Amino acid sequence: MNASQRRRHRCMCAIEDVLKLLRKKESPEETLNSLQSHYLSPGGILESGYCSLSRESLTEPEALLLSLVPDLTRHCLSMEYGLHPRLDRLSIASQYLRTLYIGITIEQFYLLCLDASGKLIERILLQKGSVDETPFYLAHVLQSITATDASAIVLSHNHPGGSLRPSQADILCTVEALRALQPLDVMMLDHIIIGNGQAISLRNTGFIAASIWADQAPSSALLRNWIDVAQP
Repeated sequence: MNASQRRRHRCMCAIEDVLKLLRKKESPEETLNSLQSHYLSPGGILESGYCSLSRESLTEPEALLLSLVPDLTRHCLSMEYGLHPRLDRLSIASQYLRTLYIGITIEQFYLLCLDASGKLIERILLQKGSVDETPFYLAHVLQSITATDASAIVLSHNHPGGSLRPSQADILCTVEALRALQPLDVMMLDHIIIGNGQAISLRNTGFIAASIWADQAPSSALLRNWIDVAQP
């Protein structure tokens, strides 16, 4: 059993324990088998939502409790960093962003709006997509930057399939955003992709020339020191 299989097994055991706790004497085996046959993974069960779970052989409290698990997990882990953490290094931002995508089975685009020191002003969920695609709307990014008065931003989205390789669309939307930000005097520190619990930096992979990133603000210590050796 590899690491991924072990995680799936632990998650199914946790779901089983919840149902055993709620049902007391009644065995949840039949319900578990039904859930596993309808969904691709334990994450798929938990992320399917209350409405979907309530149509299964679950009671209302069971469906409600299971549907709350992913949001509670992500919220608790992200709040360990506080409401406005300093995300001035790639390694720190990557760790923070990984908490936002735990159990997420569709693509989601996040925007981190930062002040000049790298402190988080606001985290904005820009868009939700499908299993393998999320639309990117540059106008939404620019509106959010204006509303928060951000000095720097980080874009992030996930690849639910687990691949960390950026697509051509990922690269093109990053270049498009970099160009659009120049007149606003706002830096883009990075575009981080999360897949299978790991993070990859478009800035650190060489898909976009290093000079394009650096030329945004050559004197900025935040931009210059973003890439650190300890990237996870």
